[in-house]
Amino acid sequence: MRRATALFAALLLAIILSFTNEMGPKAHADNCIGDWAIGIGGLGDNTSSVFIPYVDQPVGYNSLDPMSGLNELDRLFWLHRSECPDDHIRLIGHSEGAGIVHAWVTAHQNVGNANAILLSDPKRAPGPGWGGLSSSPGSGIVGYPLAGVDDWFGDFPVLTVCNHDDQICDTSAGWWGYLFGGAHGRYDFNVWDYGDRDSGIWYR
Repeated sequence: MRRATALFAALLLAIILSFTNEMGPKAHADNCIGDWAIGIGGLGDNTSSVFIPYVDQPVGYNSLDPMSGLNELDRLFWLHRSECPDDHIRLIGHSEGAGIVHAWVTAHQNVGNANAILLSDPKRAPGPGWGGLSSSPGSGIVGYPLAGVDDWFGDFPVLTVCNHDDQICDTSAGWWGYLFGGAHGRYDFNVWDYGDRDSGIWYR
């Protein structure tokens, strides 16, 4: 009886392990696909849900703590770079997420084989239009990484996309388009619709 029970337990364990191997996550090496995308959403989008249909890795973070987003973005980037050194890595962010990507790129201008797309970047420098929300008086109280505006990207390819009626990336717009005109959500969130060398400003 004990022998039969032991045999049954061993058989059951083998079935469970076989099922786990088939249904569990694939080896990470399978994800080295040549072109990899990380997306980070804005305030309140703690799961970066706006990018989930399009990116390989959405960033989960506490959007009330921008440093947590910056640290997680940094961790995910370097983890993938270490495991898949030949992959091109695309970074895309919206609103607060764009500001976080902006700050990350500014600190990593010499990183190669990567690019960034900033949608409604609050850290956008003036021209065309005014600077983003981080240029507002008193914005410095927010602190790093969201305080201040600049375009210090070095040779890192960065495409900034700003709707002319979106107050977050152009403070000359006023709040009407943001609050009532859908300006802040009227972006193409599909990272694959942008080139991996696109740079400059799309102001529409």
